[in-house]
Amino acid sequence: MRRSDYLNPEAIKRQCIKAASRLEEDCKSLEIAGSCIAEFVRNPEVETESFQALKQQLEDYIIIIEAMQIANIADAEDFKSFGRLVGSELLDGENIYGQMENSLSMKESFLSNEEFYRNRMAATEDIFLQAYYHFKTKQYQRMADNSQRLYERWREKTERFDEIAAETQHLFVDGKDIDVLIQKGLTQIAGGFQNGAYVRKPDNEWKKQIKNIGVRLAMGYGDKGGEQKGPYMLWKRGLASDMESIRNMIHKYEEYADYSDEEITGLLIKLSDEGCAYVAFANIIVDEYRRKEEEFEKTFGFPLFLTNAIGIKYVNYNQLIVDLYCASDNHRKSWKMWQEYDVYDKNEDFTETVGRGTSLDDCIYRFERYMDIYGKAVKIENIACSASEVYQKCEEEIRQGNHIIIRTCPVRLVDSDGKAVHKGGGHAMTVTGLSDDGRIQVSSWGKIFYITPENPEFMDNGENFGGAYIRIQSVQF
Repeated sequence: MRRSDYLNPEAIKRQCIKAASRLEEDCKSLEIAGSCIAEFVRNPEVETESFQALKQQLEDYIIIIEAMQIANIADAEDFKSFGRLVGSELLDGENIYGQMENSLSMKESFLSNEEFYRNRMAATEDIFLQAYYHFKTKQYQRMADNSQRLYERWREKTERFDEIAAETQHLFVDGKDIDVLIQKGLTQIAGGFQNGAYVRKPDNEWKKQIKNIGVRLAMGYGDKGGEQKGPYMLWKRGLASDMESIRNMIHKYEEYADYSDEEITGLLIKLSDEGCAYVAFANIIVDEYRRKEEEFEKTFGFPLFLTNAIGIKYVNYNQLIVDLYCASDNHRKSWKMWQEYDVYDKNEDFTETVGRGTSLDDCIYRFERYMDIYGKAVKIENIACSASEVYQKCEEEIRQGNHIIIRTCPVRLVDSDGKAVHKGGGHAMTVTGLSDDGRIQVSSWGKIFYITPENPEFMDNGENFGGAYIRIQSVQF
């Protein structure tokens, strides 16, 4: 904190509420504009070359409008976050630094007086004066200590200001990045007409980047996906309300209706061990129902978002993951007299706490069945492709508005700071974006990582990893 810094949280909160409301109103206007343009583009009454060229240009303008909506929503959420993060204490740098200086000045004065009386006490042989000087020495020592504590309390306010600055420095970055892409797109669109035809540039990098940011932001403003250990950690924390919520969720399924708390603990440990694919699909459900909170709660029977003790909203991943896992794990398709029916295989897993995991076909059956339980249709499809084609296939699926689950064996990830994460075995993750350098952005363990699809360790060459692979599934609601 600098002396010139000033933070008035009440004023900031009022401004943030007003700004977020204005941005949300703008989004409604943009949606109307986009719908009108789309309706005009679909008009079958005019069929000329010039109109076809205009339609192509208007289709690009629709992407720009969608990007403006994404930017507005991102900024609106950031304004809400800013309003929550500024706290409730007015922080005036001029006053704080003045108080710190005054506290140190008082401390120095008290220490000087303490030294004066300490010297007097050493110089006298009068027992009564010694007692008096000792009393005064201790008195000024306490006053100096109090002044130091007062200084520390004011200094902590400067640290709180710095903490707020650090917590909020990531805000408004997404909106700014999208605005840059919007300007690039507008420039290309405006210069697209040549000799009566609308010519799109072959790279159209701005489109791809806008779509990537849209996919990533759809995962949520701040949250980075679910964590397979999350339900167990919540249960282990031991709050009665959390445990009751998880207990009720598990007991509603016939297979676990009579589970004791000890058995629930084992089940949640097993989820932590084998639950990556369930979390990947839970991320996709959250993505699909983002900004449709009422529909989500009406469908699944529990809220999409929860609010913590200090009023911060967060995604209800744990409850969704537990529900999905208990409804789906160990279920498989079987036939009798050519009739298909569901079977719960209690012997599927290795132990009560170590699971077998899920195959590609398991995911298709279990996740489609889960959505069918709630009366919602979803189609999951294995996408056949080589490692060199994975990025392109992801691009195609994103362009069609589909979600993607990616699986690799072994686990070879890099986090946002470039730190490598290496593990053996297979792992399923949710694709959240595509990088310009050919990497795929994924959500795993509640964090963001990157995969290089053409990593040779994903190729089954029979040398180091006999079961090595990289595979993708498309999820369409």
